[in-house]
Amino acid sequence: MSDIVAKAGIHQSGVSRHLRILSEAGFVSMRPDGQQRLYALRPEPFRELDSWLSGYRELWEARLDRFGAALDKKRSDRTTPKKEPRP
Repeated sequence: MSDIVAKAGIHQSGVSRHLRILSEAGFVSMRPDGQQRLYALRPEPFRELDSWLSGYRELWEARLDRFGAALDKKRSDRTTPKKEPRP
């Protein structure tokens, strides 16, 4: 846990709280080692989450692609000089 505290820049109590929540949700496992508790990520829940999200991923990627194309067109329209009508 001290490694996480040092790298995350949050207090030990905050790290403990997050690890407890992740453990209760099944995303991490903990094993005691003397006075320390060693935590490890469990890959199974992440695989399940990825599988569930994959159905939505294609939908959102297509929508975001269309949104990006619309933004590009709007930028292009804004930067392209307008032709003056001929008298």
